[in-house]
Amino acid sequence: MPKLNPTPKSDTLVAAIFLAATGGLLDAVVYLDHGHVFANAMTGNVILLGISALSRDWMQVTRHLAPLVAFLAGVAASRLLRTLPANYAAISVLTLEIAVLLAAGSLPRSFPDLLFTATISFVSAFQVSTFRTVGRFTYNSTFVTGNLRDMSESFVTGFIESDRDDRLKTLAKSRKLGTICIFFLLGAMLGAWGAPRFADHTLWFAEPLLIVVLLTVAFETKIKSE
Repeated sequence: MPKLNPTPKSDTLVAAIFLAATGGLLDAVVYLDHGHVFANAMTGNVILLGISALSRDWMQVTRHLAPLVAFLAGVAASRLLRTLPANYAAISVLTLEIAVLLAAGSLPRSFPDLLFTATISFVSAFQVSTFRTVGRFTYNSTFVTGNLRDMSESFVTGFIESDRDDRLKTLAKSRKLGTICIFFLLGAMLGAWGAPRFADHTLWFAEPLLIVVLLTVAFETKIKSE
């Protein structure tokens, strides 16, 4: 069996908040401009899929099933990529996402919503599967339920922890997760503002953020190789 390499060392808070902002932006744009379907929030898609199936609205069933299938395919493909050295896998993922968002933002409005949403979900799955850590703790860059849970738990633990060093570390974790959640929200707000004004061109707002993360990973890879 091919060895599964660890997640990349691009685990800085800056990388995490930029990826989270990208995740929020993508979901807002796809939801508003492409049939009220989520690109990242698969929980929402599953719920809406169930509601549509019960209502026998087969068109909506298809709309919500397509990103789910694409997301699963993206997770599977990212597993194969992670047989590469960790940072090279991260560079490949970021390069793919930058290229796909650049192309998707250029597509005409007549492009089928189903294919558009599936494409965004596919590359989002690469992001969430590859980038998982900030320092020693895990986070999610495309939805915030787990981040909010861990933030709240860490906040409370920080006040009841008896050891001073552990208390400071736990509170720092809570602050970092809170920052990631805030940037996810800001990304969603940016997407919601841009979608009615710039349509799919709004996806290009994520490009500078992803490029910064890519440069960070590339720099770390160069340092390791020297």
